[in-house]
Amino acid sequence: METTTKQLTKTEQLIWLLIIAVVTVWWFRLLAKDAHAQNNCSSVILCATTGSIGGGALLVGASASGTVTVTGAQVGMPCIAQPSDGTDMIVLGAIPVCTVTSANTVTVRVIAILALTPTAKTYVVRVLS
Repeated sequence: METTTKQLTKTEQLIWLLIIAVVTVWWFRLLAKDAHAQNNCSSVILCATTGSIGGGALLVGASASGTVTVTGAQVGMPCIAQPSDGTDMIVLGAIPVCTVTSANTVTVRVIAILALTPTAKTYVVRVLS
């Protein structure tokens, strides 16, 4: 039996990115239900708020980004970024994602899944330690 490999189209890649983002958000929200103390953080969730990100026009697949200091964050730790005002960015056509890019530094990107101009806003970053 012959096996074939199919290259994903950009649309299929964006759909998979959206699915991964939704599952990640769900997973972190589930973990955060047991959180307590300031900013809904427990001793295993590190928190910080970014400066303003966005405000410029983005084409599909493009992103706006910013960094924030999260004391204790280490490369490889999972993180989640959510708008501090509670906006559902996926409905608007963008996905906020984050990565611990170096010790104590998290990079937040707002990736366009539709062409849009995301309103400049701050994001709450939670890193699972």
